[in-house]
Amino acid sequence: MTRVFVYDGREFPDPDSNLKVDEVRQNMANFFPELSNAETKESKRPSATVAGETETVIEFKKRVGTKGG
Repeated sequence: MTRVFVYDGREFPDPDSNLKVDEVRQNMANFFPELSNAETKESKRPSATVAGETETVIEFKKRVGTKGG
């Protein structure tokens, strides 16, 4: 089963299928610092490349919060 990572409307291929989702998120946080605290949502969809297969879509969403106080 293939994994696809989605952030800010863009899709990123799985960098390493041996990495846990949290490890991929931390790795991507090097390029997108706001992912350090991101929420993760997982879903399935039909594969775009292999008929009859599904792929796991892992979507990272920025956490909404307030600054200061």
